[in-house]
Order: sequence, then structure tokens, then C-alpha cells
Amino acid sequence: MAGEAERVPPAVVLNARTPASELAVLARHPEAGVRAQVARHPNTPAAVLGALTPEFPVEVLTNPALPLLRLADPHLLRGWPDGAFHALLRLPDLPMWVRTHLIRHGRTELLIPLAQHTTLTGAEVQALAGHAAWLVRARIAARPDLAPELLGVLAADPDYGVRLAVASRPALPEDVARTLREDTSRFVRQVVGQAPKHRSADRPG
Repeated sequence: MAGEAERVPPAVVLNARTPASELAVLARHPEAGVRAQVARHPNTPAAVLGALTPEFPVEVLTNPALPLLRLADPHLLRGWPDGAFHALLRLPDLPMWVRTHLIRHGRTELLIPLAQHTTLTGAEVQALAGHAAWLVRARIAARPDLAPELLGVLAADPDYGVRLAVASRPALPEDVARTLREDTSRFVRQVVGQAPKHRSADRPG
């Protein structure tokens, strides 16, 4: 059939000498297997890798040329679409260099899921806790691994939505709970005093 004859065998993509121009064309191939091989190919241009990341994040991250591309262009990720970052954020192991880029340059829509990611370091959590967008700070406030001193800072956040996220935690240090029980927001006061599961962490059972 004519349609069958036009298909490019995956073996062609595996050719180490396949030029970047041909790989850019193959990146739009109808077969997912071919596109996945383009995402892994070391000759694939950086912009094409960015376009393929929403569909093949793991293949792009394991592309052997990616470290060299990043070295050649420190601002490599700035040209990648938001869909690429959403796909990367769904991975359990989000590389630090991607996290660093997002914290420095990412839009709020990307920082909200980043604030919930399990790979964040203490320094990254601290940086996002001071972000201008309250939704980002609220996601940080809901993280289960927050240091007590950071909880205290977020419990005094100017936005009641962030304080509400702190009040909703299952256990709180007594000083944080006391601050929230005196909050100016009725909703915050109600939540922190509601159920037994909100009993302060250092209060005797």
C-alpha cells in the first residue's frame, strides 16, 4: 500500500549518522516509536527535544547529548513549552537543573506543582516559601516535611489562604497552633480548632 511505503522504518532513526534536519522531520512522524527514537537521538536539535518532551520526557532526559546541549546553551530550557515542564513535573525524579530553572524562571502555573514535588531540597522549599504567589506558598505550607521554623513563618503569612493551609495540617507545634487560634480569619480559627487530628504535635495525647 502507498501509505505503508511512505512509513520510515525505525531502524533509520537508529542510524548514528542521521542528520539533525532529518530528525526534525521525523519528530513529526505518525508512529510514536519513531518519535521516541528521535527524542533519544544525540543529533536531535535542542528545540526539537523541547517539543518532544511533553510526550517523551524520560527519553529526552536520557538523551546522551543533553548534557552537552545544556553546556553549550545555559538558557536551553527557556525556549521549551510549558507542556514539557508539566510532563517533567510528573516524573518522580525531577533533575535539580530543571528545578533550578523553574524556581528562577518558571511561571506560577509551573511552580504550583513544583512546590508539591518530593525531590525539593530544603533550600528549594525555603525559596518557594517566599514566592510572591500565595498559591505557591500554600502548596509549600501543605508539605508534610516542613521545618517548625518555616511553619511559624507561614502561619503568619499575609494571605489567609496560606495560613489556612497551615491550619489544615494534621499536627502542629503548640506555638503555631496558638498563633492560628488567634488568627484574624474566622475560617483559619475554625479549621485549626476543628477535629482531633488537628491536635498540636507537642500536646500530650
